[in-house]
Amino acid sequence: MNELPIDVLVNKDNLLPSDYYPKDLITTDENENNFHKYNDHQLKPMIRRDIYPYVQKMIEDAKQEGVEIIVDSGYRSYNYQQKVLDKLIEEVGDAAYQKVALPGASEHQTGLAFDIAYYRNGVFDDDVKEEDKEAIWLANNSYKYGFILRYPKGKEEITGFQFEPWHFRFVGLELAHKLYEEGITLDEYYARKENTSLKR
Repeated sequence: MNELPIDVLVNKDNLLPSDYYPKDLITTDENENNFHKYNDHQLKPMIRRDIYPYVQKMIEDAKQEGVEIIVDSGYRSYNYQQKVLDKLIEEVGDAAYQKVALPGASEHQTGLAFDIAYYRNGVFDDDVKEEDKEAIWLANNSYKYGFILRYPKGKEEITGFQFEPWHFRFVGLELAHKLYEEGITLDEYYARKENTSLKR
């Protein structure tokens, strides 16, 4: 399978094959992606190399404004996503399906999406809340770098996921601006484009 286009729609209705993986991944930093006990401690946060400069610029500009963020969880394989889902099902039951994507339905598998965390006083924190200055800055500025807040508040019935102030997705500068200005999700953009409904 060829590299996915940056505007690809991945959700519960548009699944990736189990063997898909981005061809050119780059490690964003050397911080272990081990905030959760079930994570692979050897897995470093990775994203597609072609979007790395945009991530770098966003992180650098945020830091200039007193907002220090890191990429927490980037690329996840199909099998790794299954592990994440299985663990959460053990913890919260069927509610897990509103919190974690099914394998194949996760944007993390594309290498174009990541969860953010904070770096405060030498400590990493992935407990991202809507009112945190970092989350606010990203919600208001990430589009300038080609990213969107993928699962916004008030769009749960459209995206199929709970509000996630920590999950950002690269779609390119032009499309990110459009979605931000119109206040729509990637799902809504595609529904308009293809003239389809968004009933879930």
